[in-house]
Amino acid sequence: MKHIIYFAIILITFGCKVSPVATTQQPSQAEEVFPGYEDLSASDRLRADSLIAFALDHEALYSLMADIKPISSIGFSLSYPLGKDSTQRDGQHEVVSVYADSVQTVINDLESWYRVLDALSFGDYQFMLMPFRQVWDGKRNMQVLLCRADLIDELLEEQTSFFAQWGFVPGTDPAVLLTTIEFEEKHDRFRSYGYLFGYPRHAVDFFVEASLQQEETGEFVSRDFFQIPVFAKERGYFTYAVPKDYEATALDSLIYNNAQEVLEEYRRLRTDYLDEEGKLESIELYRDWWYNQK
Repeated sequence: MKHIIYFAIILITFGCKVSPVATTQQPSQAEEVFPGYEDLSASDRLRADSLIAFALDHEALYSLMADIKPISSIGFSLSYPLGKDSTQRDGQHEVVSVYADSVQTVINDLESWYRVLDALSFGDYQFMLMPFRQVWDGKRNMQVLLCRADLIDELLEEQTSFFAQWGFVPGTDPAVLLTTIEFEEKHDRFRSYGYLFGYPRHAVDFFVEASLQQEETGEFVSRDFFQIPVFAKERGYFTYAVPKDYEATALDSLIYNNAQEVLEEYRRLRTDYLDEEGKLESIELYRDWWYNQK
């Protein structure tokens, strides 16, 4: 379990190209931001509100309001008692006791998540729930992600020599890409997630090579971390591993400065979208920001 949590921290941010700090994509007249939000039930709207608020306060800001991260985690790490335990075999038909009240509760919760994620998705901005390959103690862990299809397409074109081994080209469905990668071998998975979550090439190379070296020697490779602040916290969210005593490159500085500009804009906006109880009106904030882009 610690292994997965470690990767949730380390792999939650890669990619090589850093585009302008604010997205230049504009909605067509027919396109709406979060188009199904008003059709959700009251409880599902509360979930949607919390999801977008968390996204903006954390590293998904750099996918929602900037072109820095092709994919971002939104921090809702879910764990459900749906996976096989040690007594069950590969290919077994009866895995989940579908008539148990606890399982029906899980299924209802999952259906709520899928309604919310579908309602929030629009254009190149796709919200999805991805199951992790590994099962722990009969529990299947899942992660809520935001995928920018336009930035993923750019990445697949830039890194053709790597991603073409699976037949991935611009236009590949992000869900197909992610589920394929999650069930791949370890180091291809590391490199894939590295690029997709917004880390620069040199950080991806270091992480993969350090893991290979640890496999060969059995010794952990010492490292430092390059930290990019988010609203919620200065350290620990948008962060990537670098060699010990590493000196930042021009590319690191570019990513940092672009992110800082976006974060400062968000901080200014955020103060105008707090209700009387101090709760962020996240849907309204993002819609206003999107439609006011020139």
